[in-house]
Amino acid sequence: MLPPARPEEVTDLPAGIALLHQFANSEDLRSFVVHGRRLVAHDALATPGDLGRWLGEHDLLPPGQAVDENHLARARALRAALRAALRQDEPGGEVLRDFPVAVTLSGHGAELVVSGDPVTTALARIVVAAVTATADGSWRRLRMCPAPDCQWVFYDRSRPGRARWCSPRLCGNRMKTQAYRRRGPAETP
Repeated sequence: MLPPARPEEVTDLPAGIALLHQFANSEDLRSFVVHGRRLVAHDALATPGDLGRWLGEHDLLPPGQAVDENHLARARALRAALRAALRQDEPGGEVLRDFPVAVTLSGHGAELVVSGDPVTTALARIVVAAVTATADGSWRRLRMCPAPDCQWVFYDRSRPGRARWCSPRLCGNRMKTQAYRRRGPAETP
């Protein structure tokens, strides 16, 4: 089984989780060989234009909006904070500080509202997805593979919710084999 080439190839994720999954994996650090295919690390947000396209493809930014280096730096900082939070199994408060998110109360309950320039608002919607995922408990199932040559963010669909690897057959097996080789074969009497 080959891993997905792009985060968008992973289907059937809850809506907010899909956005977080795709945003976190816009930095794809996978750099291993699987079934003869070498995965090469790449960053889908390398330029302001890339960020504008990514936000547009995910219906977060209307066409024609200007995206600059400052927006790109904020997006990368947000992505780094989300990935760091995934390593620790909880979103950090530092993610929220830099984005204009407010709570409004209405007759229908509480709602998170974002404001700012269009690009900042688009990025704040990613923050809102993280807050919502935390509130509804789905954040706990979003994980980062601990394999140093992978670090793919995946959604844990296992019944107990304790999956460790993005793929036990790929990363899990590779990491266990490497650990075995480091230890060396067991000595027999």
